[in-house]
Amino acid sequence: MRIQFKEKFHLTGEEIFQYFTTPKAWTLLYGLPGNVKEYGNGWYAIPLKNFPFPLVARNLICIPNEYVKWEFKGFWKGEGEIRFFDNQDGVTVEGYEKISVRWLFCLSPFFEKRFLERQFIHIWELGWQRLRKKSQRHSDA
Repeated sequence: MRIQFKEKFHLTGEEIFQYFTTPKAWTLLYGLPGNVKEYGNGWYAIPLKNFPFPLVARNLICIPNEYVKWEFKGFWKGEGEIRFFDNQDGVTVEGYEKISVRWLFCLSPFFEKRFLERQFIHIWELGWQRLRKKSQRHSDA
């Protein structure tokens, strides 16, 4: 499955980038349950609510306040990236995440659409909601 997004916030790239410095930092944005395990070489196992297998990910490229690219391994396979574009009101965050179940091969698209896509979109939306609230507080100040 591929999830694409383009969100605008009244925040700086630096304020948003802090949540993408490592996969471990994602939990600060999305509020994922459980403890993150560090596997070394930049790999982290991030527990997912209602999933028996953690999301094992690492950042491949990390340019502060501009760009982050990551990859998955283990049960999941895929990649994602996020870019930060300054605009007159703050920053636009644009990117995608492509993720699938490694061992389902040709059945993976059906399984993803039926059981996973909505939950992964919800995880991203939790993060966007937190940033919108922070953005609102920032613009009210």
